[in-house]
Amino acid sequence: MDPFAEYADSPAARKEAHVDRLSVASAAFLSDVHANDAALAAVVNELAADPPDVVVFTGDITWGTFPSETVDLIAGLRDMVGTVVLVRGNGDRALLDLHSGDRQPESPRDPWMVARHSARDVAELSGVVFQVDVDVAGVGVIRACHGSPRADIEIVTPGTPLERLAAATEGIDADVLLTGHCHLQFHRPVDGLRIRHSVNPGSVGIPYGVDEPGAYWLRVDGSRADPFEFRRTAYDVETYLGRMLATDDPRADVVAEYLRKPPTRDEMIAHSESLVFSD
Repeated sequence: MDPFAEYADSPAARKEAHVDRLSVASAAFLSDVHANDAALAAVVNELAADPPDVVVFTGDITWGTFPSETVDLIAGLRDMVGTVVLVRGNGDRALLDLHSGDRQPESPRDPWMVARHSARDVAELSGVVFQVDVDVAGVGVIRACHGSPRADIEIVTPGTPLERLAAATEGIDADVLLTGHCHLQFHRPVDGLRIRHSVNPGSVGIPYGVDEPGAYWLRVDGSRADPFEFRRTAYDVETYLGRMLATDDPRADVVAEYLRKPPTRDEMIAHSESLVFSD
């Protein structure tokens, strides 16, 4: 039995009938910011030196300690780049559903997170889309989503079996599948499927499988010898943690531990592949 059958009619699989397509020369993909405003500010400063044609946030944007500050930075990016696309992650969906009352709180952090978001923050998140196609000249069409093209909670890793990758991308007319969710930066060439690459930009806010702290993301530019330019942007992690731990965020200690001692790449692949779907 396909494990997706359990989630096919769930909110995680809720999506638009039409997938928008943008045609650009360059794009930046930022995933799993988790309202780490210091990490995002560092990336924004780096983007300012060489702005791409579009910036795509691939989910879990403001589910974290500093959502309003994160929305401020997104507004600044729009002024600088022009086109910013927000893709829905499971965290973004949770926030919107908790705010509307379509989802009931399941942990102490749920009501805290709703209270932390202003009306403007919620309005910003209301513009998220499930997925988007970005046609980068010289590279091809990149299907960007959070989990997979069938659910925002499906976990795609470098170790995902080809059979599941085929099922997750069935009917997708794209050359590259770009996902987030697992917080791992990777590029996996794919043979035998319509997609030729499976990539993840890594996490801006809480990266896993890394040896150095920083904000991890991806720039794609078909004019360059290697169009997939995986980036790490340094910022003062301990100063950020001091600010975060001074708040009453119920999970501040847990997030601090992940930033100071992230799970290894092998640990995350094994754990993710054991789950397949995780909200």
